[in-house]
Amino acid sequence: MKVTQKPKIIFIPYPAQGHVTPMLHLASAFLSRGFSPVVMTPESIHRRISTTNEDLGITFLALSDGQERPDAPPSDFFSIEKSMENIMPSQLERFLLEEDVVGVACVVVDVLASWAIRVAGRCGVPVAGFWPVMFAAYRMIESIPELVRTGIVSRK
Repeated sequence: MKVTQKPKIIFIPYPAQGHVTPMLHLASAFLSRGFSPVVMTPESIHRRISTTNEDLGITFLALSDGQERPDAPPSDFFSIEKSMENIMPSQLERFLLEEDVVGVACVVVDVLASWAIRVAGRCGVPVAGFWPVMFAAYRMIESIPELVRTGIVSRK
């Protein structure tokens, strides 16, 4: 009997508050529709989410962020940005090539983690962009007239 594997979808969230959780919700939605989601995050994030979400049916994989101590949080915004541009791309590329690209349906990338778009393209894997802050941005823009009306923001 031939066993068919579920198609994998690789999720690459931007490693910041407000980006990882919406991506986990999206991965869960794909899981419920028969896909095999794989969420790849820097080690510092991986440690926090993989143990608290281990019963979801989602695979969590860590990307090295180049920190001397993997258990330490990133020292600042610029260090994580640097590792996303210089360290993580080769790891994602290696993973995609080892996974046999045919088994990967697509890579879903938080658009702030644009380095992953280029990697998936080089590997011939379709990419979908994900922007988790749309609703928040919409609500902020929607509130501008009220902020002006109440004087919190001036018209000038």
